Amino acid sequence: MSSIQKFNFSRVGRSVLLALGTATALVSLSATAQEAPLQPAQNEADVERISVSGRLMSSAASAAAERREQPYVAELLGMEQISRAGDSNAATALRRVTGLTLVKDKFIYVRGLGERYSSTLLNGAMVPSPDPTRNVIPLDMFPAGIIESLVVQKAYSPELPAAFGGGNVNIRTAAIPLQTSFNIAVGTGYNSLNSDDGFDYAGGGDDWRGKDDGLRGISPELANAQAQYGILTPINIAEALGGINAGNLAQAETIVRELGTAFNRDIDISSKSVKPDFDGSVSFGDRFELARNVVFGVMTGLSYDRSTQNIDEQERYYSVSGNNLVPLNRYDDIKGTEHQVKLSGMLNFGLELGVDHRLETATIYLRDTKDEIKIKNGDSIETINESNRSNTDTSILYEERTMLSNQIRGKHNFPYLMDLAVDWQYTDAKARRYAPGEVEYRYLNETQADGSVTSFLRRNQNAVNYSFGDMKDNTENFSWNAKLPLTLGKAEMTLSGGYSYFERNRNAQTDRFNFDTVGYSLEQLSGSFSEIFSDDNILNAANGFKISNVTTQADDYLAAQMIDAGYGALELNYDYKFRLNLGVRYEDFKQISLPLTADGEISGNITDSVLQEDGFYPALSLTWFINDDLQARFGYSQTVVRPDLREVTPVLYVDPLTDFKVTGFSGLKSTDITSVDARLEWYYDNSNYSVGVFYKDLDNPIEAIELSGSDGNLLMSFRNAQSGKLYGVEAEFLQQLDMFGGDFGKISDNFFIAGNLTLSESEIKIQAFPGADLTNFERGLSGHSKYVANLQLGFDSDNNRHNATFTYNVFGKRIAFAGVNDKDDAYEQPFNSLDFTYSYTPQESMTVKLGLKNLLDEDVEILQQGEILQKRIEGQSYSLSFSYKY
Repeated sequence: MSSIQKFNFSRVGRSVLLALGTATALVSLSATAQEAPLQPAQNEADVERISVSGRLMSSAASAAAERREQPYVAELLGMEQISRAGDSNAATALRRVTGLTLVKDKFIYVRGLGERYSSTLLNGAMVPSPDPTRNVIPLDMFPAGIIESLVVQKAYSPELPAAFGGGNVNIRTAAIPLQTSFNIAVGTGYNSLNSDDGFDYAGGGDDWRGKDDGLRGISPELANAQAQYGILTPINIAEALGGINAGNLAQAETIVRELGTAFNRDIDISSKSVKPDFDGSVSFGDRFELARNVVFGVMTGLSYDRSTQNIDEQERYYSVSGNNLVPLNRYDDIKGTEHQVKLSGMLNFGLELGVDHRLETATIYLRDTKDEIKIKNGDSIETINESNRSNTDTSILYEERTMLSNQIRGKHNFPYLMDLAVDWQYTDAKARRYAPGEVEYRYLNETQADGSVTSFLRRNQNAVNYSFGDMKDNTENFSWNAKLPLTLGKAEMTLSGGYSYFERNRNAQTDRFNFDTVGYSLEQLSGSFSEIFSDDNILNAANGFKISNVTTQADDYLAAQMIDAGYGALELNYDYKFRLNLGVRYEDFKQISLPLTADGEISGNITDSVLQEDGFYPALSLTWFINDDLQARFGYSQTVVRPDLREVTPVLYVDPLTDFKVTGFSGLKSTDITSVDARLEWYYDNSNYSVGVFYKDLDNPIEAIELSGSDGNLLMSFRNAQSGKLYGVEAEFLQQLDMFGGDFGKISDNFFIAGNLTLSESEIKIQAFPGADLTNFERGLSGHSKYVANLQLGFDSDNNRHNATFTYNVFGKRIAFAGVNDKDDAYEQPFNSLDFTYSYTPQESMTVKLGLKNLLDEDVEILQQGEILQKRIEGQSYSLSFSYKY
């Protein structure tokens, strides 16, 4: 709304936050932080070795070697491992890490904890999420081509943000190359569901760029009318015209009708054959010797991916009668098509001044555009008991998610200051979700006595819903770390400390409009969408057409966060037998989230929307080097998980992953977490094994719950449970099959097997809430799986021309949402994923790769008491690509 656009939120939000308390700057001496071994030049070289290795076995071993040196429990995936497994983005790659599962192909669950318990860094910096319903970044937005490595830290260390639950994912983008490099790749793909025609519509224009052509967005006429009149009703407009009288009312009704022609109505759904997917990427990097010991480097890349996926789903919602579920909604025939365009670009510069100083800049742009058409045939609560009536619901959702990150960072060693090392970074990032074209409408189908079916758009004041959404997130992030090595007898110590500052401001607004068809005849409403809402029909006063932007939904809000943090730590390595890491982080956190009224004014009491807290978050890690091949770890930490901006803002929205309506709750508290880890690791030649146990105690865990009285549709919100806990065991192995002799041994030398298994239990205790009749007050954590397993069987030929990998992943059933009104909890069922990749390298610079996904043809299902709530057919995917590198 125009009043929102005039609101200087960055200034006001900062002033409100600063009024809550003074910022704390904590400068500490401390020990080696987890980023420390990842960032110095010698470890960067290790990462480069991973990227140029041709064999998956050797690259996996190199990644394990780097993981071995981490002071805290961490997992690492290198570029070659990601490529060899056929993973196209960060999300699909990470599901192969011990204890990790992938949800909706976007979000990572670490050790069974939901995505709220994971956090994401980009080159060590906090960046905003372009998904307004999640605090974490959808990891499918990061294409594999820009990733140098992925580091998953499962045990907390004090240089990381204190918002640490199950784990932290650090996405490290491709570094300045050691030599000239040029890579180009093209590929195509196809899904088995796409053998049927897909859906399309003309009114969107040509969206191959992943950018709206300007046809969907709110028109200038409509925007000007809102700015001039506010609420677009004849009475309100008449008052703005000078008063309510017959003449002004007639003029206002004409204005309302004319505004109807300002909407894009060329959205009739048509069938269209589905084209094969296409993707391509190109990258270039080089180093230039500018002077003695002065090197300038550049790395740039661009990738493009266009895909189409047909949709085949089911949705149901139930009430309970005795021991049986009774359907309220039943849509067993849902078909649709999702058109998606992903575009990413990267431009990195680096300057090395001798061996002691290095400066780098990194600019990363990501765009993920989705255009989804969905047609649902079935029954709502109004028709579920009428055999001659049913519904056809049509929805069109177009959204652009973008992120732009600009980063500058430096690393400096000062030999003349006792080898003091300092690194720093400043990141300015912007994220946006732009959804200019969301339309929903329903046709009613009636079966006549002769068996014929008549269909007509429902006659209703809200017959058609248009929405125009825009959310912008701007963040600034600055941090520095310092390390000072000391030696005292047999003890080698490192003192380290650092400071970080993070600031975010968000402006989210949605304009919603309804079409009123009460004055139409049924004969008129039986036509196509564009016919019903032609210019002639809209402007015909006899039809009584109206638009309205009066809704009961609150959509707009403003929000801000500020975090000041400092830490201090000590690393003590005694005679290469023991390594002790201990430290503490202090964070001063302030957050405000303000819902807005329809006219752009702040709704409610500002103080009710404020979350302010500070605290100390300690971490301890002890490593015992039993011998050269065997080491044991122990870790302890206290951390926090804070509610997301959208979760604490009492506005209504639709979760794009579940299609459920969700409303925030301003009374949410942060979750305090105490974690304990123990792990035994054995490294032998290129093989390694590990086994570990973990325990987490959660105070006030945040859970999604269903509210009562949702009238045939799910309405979700969030509340704090009383307590929760999670504990389990995890094991991992990597073994080359070279233990056999004879001819079979010669063959088996080319094979390796890798895998991991996590077994865990969880439980929460939750109290009764007004408006929510929970069935179980003691149950498992939402999203938690009791087991997660990954297995890889790989083959590398002696000449490295042929490489093949089978990968298998499965997770145990997990609670999708808690049961209410005597219904049991709803569980997402196990999904067995079996994928295969094969690559052939006829020449050193050329590779052809074949990928096969979901070979078991599994479906995604959510069941409640054995009945289907949601089902999604995944289909099988096939891909073929060609790459050339120089």
